[in-house]
Amino acid sequence: MMKKTCFSLLLSLLVFACKENNTTPQPIPKTAKTTSFIGTWDNFQQFWLENTETDMHRLETDDKHRHLSMRVQENDNGGFSVELREGRNGANLVETMTLSEAELAGPDFRFDGDTLFVTGSTHFKNKDPYKFVRTRKFSGWIEVPITPYKDSIYRKSNLEIHDQGGMAELQIAGVQYTAELTQLLFGQKLAIMKLAIYDMPLDSVQINSRSISYTWLNPEAKRTGINLRKVVSGWTLIEPGYVNSDNTKFNKK
Repeated sequence: MMKKTCFSLLLSLLVFACKENNTTPQPIPKTAKTTSFIGTWDNFQQFWLENTETDMHRLETDDKHRHLSMRVQENDNGGFSVELREGRNGANLVETMTLSEAELAGPDFRFDGDTLFVTGSTHFKNKDPYKFVRTRKFSGWIEVPITPYKDSIYRKSNLEIHDQGGMAELQIAGVQYTAELTQLLFGQKLAIMKLAIYDMPLDSVQINSRSISYTWLNPEAKRTGINLRKVVSGWTLIEPGYVNSDNTKFNKK
């Protein structure tokens, strides 16, 4: 009897301690999901997988998706203002829409980390969900030598792209280059980030355009660059305190 009484007393003390220290599971507020909706999303990776001409990478489907992006901001009514855009760099505005918190909490939106799956016939008509990935913005530059002047370069600085098929270009007389930053699934399995350089203007680059060169690294990388001598380009993730050669003064000795 004494053992039973002691055990009951100990259990009561533990429950009380947990309540006092707030260690009991707390319900996740609905705003935890909706807050993560704010930002820019792009389904470039899905679009590339469905349209690449390389067999080992291509995902065969009879339900190809459009290349769409969403730019989401919170509005004054507690809902969300959404710009739905199509194409590289979100070049073409498709429509603007307003979503309530209740609509976002419905079955048409499913979050998995930084991936957003969207279904629903109103705006996204495919039978398979749209797979949007949250974009990361990078700041960078592209430079080329100026011939015939030795050690002279032309540099285009303070450019901004994102890592879901974002592009930036440099064009001067007789020279045109485009830098492209993408998150891809190599062989449909291996996640990489790829920086590619094309010797063509931005609006000429398509999914299956051939770059003059490229480099790849892990998807979480915050800095990348490439030096082909005839063209050089560098990119740094934009985050608090980020440093690159555009916002830093180098001491010359």
